Amino acid sequence: MDRISKFYKSHPEGIDLSIVEVWQKVEDAPKAMSSAEGQGETWKNPHWYLNGDWWSQLGETEQLGFVEGYLWCLRTQIQAPTENYSLPASSYRRRISAFVMANPKLGKEPVAVTLRRYKDHDAGTAPLK
Repeated sequence: MDRISKFYKSHPEGIDLSIVEVWQKVEDAPKAMSSAEGQGETWKNPHWYLNGDWWSQLGETEQLGFVEGYLWCLRTQIQAPTENYSLPASSYRRRISAFVMANPKLGKEPVAVTLRRYKDHDAGTAPLK
C-alpha cells in the first residue's frame, strides 16, 4: 500500500490509473519460490477465505481494491465469454456491502459469488438497481 500511495503522490498524471494498474507498475518481478509438499496453506475451494465474513472485516478502500482487481482479472485474464460488469467498481462495492450486511447467515458465500448477483443481465445491460 505504501508503494502505491507513493506512486500516486509522485505521479500526478497517473491519478486516473486504477489501483491494479499502479500495483503492476510498482510491484517487483515475482521470484520463483520452492516449497516442500505439505507446507503452506491449502484451500479446498477456488475462493479461499474471501467470503462475506472476510469482506466485513475490510475497510472501504480494501473492498474497492478487491472489486477493482477482480473486475480487472475478469476483463483481461479470462477468455471470453465472461460476465460483463458495466458499472463503476464503487457501485459493486456498495452493493456487495449492502448484501453482506442484509444477509449475515450467508457469511460463508464467496464475495465473487455475491458480485455475480450484480453482473449485467445482457451484453451491455447494467444490473437492476
